[in-house]
Amino acid sequence: MHRYYLLLSLYFISLVVHAQNPKQSPYIIPYTAWDTEELSWDIAGNESGKFPNLLSELKWKDLSGPKLGIISGIPITPKLQLKLELSYKTIISGKVNDSDYAGDNKAVKTAEFNLQADKGHSIKTSLELSYLLLNRQDFTLNIHAGYLGYYKTLYMLDSDTPLNKDKKLNSTYKPRYHGVIYGLQTSYTIHPWQATLDISGIHIPSYLANANWNLREELQHPISFTHKSKASGYNLDLRLGYHISKNLQPFISANYTQLDASKGTDKLYKINGNTHTTQLNRVHSSSFHIGVGIKILLSCF
Repeated sequence: MHRYYLLLSLYFISLVVHAQNPKQSPYIIPYTAWDTEELSWDIAGNESGKFPNLLSELKWKDLSGPKLGIISGIPITPKLQLKLELSYKTIISGKVNDSDYAGDNKAVKTAEFNLQADKGHSIKTSLELSYLLLNRQDFTLNIHAGYLGYYKTLYMLDSDTPLNKDKKLNSTYKPRYHGVIYGLQTSYTIHPWQATLDISGIHIPSYLANANWNLREELQHPISFTHKSKASGYNLDLRLGYHISKNLQPFISANYTQLDASKGTDKLYKINGNTHTTQLNRVHSSSFHIGVGIKILLSCF
């Protein structure tokens, strides 16, 4: 949580900077969206990625729910701007598939469970600097770069038939992404309409995750195993707004994000104190949302 306090502190500091330059126009953008995401990962049988090359696979699908967020922009100079975004999504529906294999390339399936995943949340934070490259009456072009973080808590829950009649399934997988986002944002205006497109690349030098498999009594709790890797991806954001006044612009938006982690490590922690390390083959995550919001220019009040 200290990262959220740091971001908010930087936001208020930027307000002080803006107060020294009243010609600038800060803004806030509250928005809400319906978001659907998926996440999958698989591991091999050993550290070399063999015996078998795919031992276990988890797939979360259709993790849907409402998202609330806020974006703020604080000009520092006529061309340089500080941007902050915070969003929180609550997962209210979803499925997860857990499959195990004994042969290479999924040749021999030894187990499969189709479970519920209608619980959890996803948090996004970003803090960027944006530089105005081109500013015309009907067209603007910005470049931006900064910090990006994702914090997710995903669940595996019993379906109609419990896995264990004496204890509820309540397992969690908690990925944490920390990295850099960089990209271009363009806006095109035909008054009173404005279309904004943002295309960003994402580099994650630190993909970390921990899991609590609560029905596995031979494993430690609350951390049964961990994942560590690197990831990369991209983000596409399209917004169509309509100026209803000088300072208010409601809009509709669509957003797609994809992240893929390369080979890494899966470390299992047993109750007897032993550990077992295998190869994390991959992690794939994607999300899509449709939303509405309003851009508010604060200096116009």
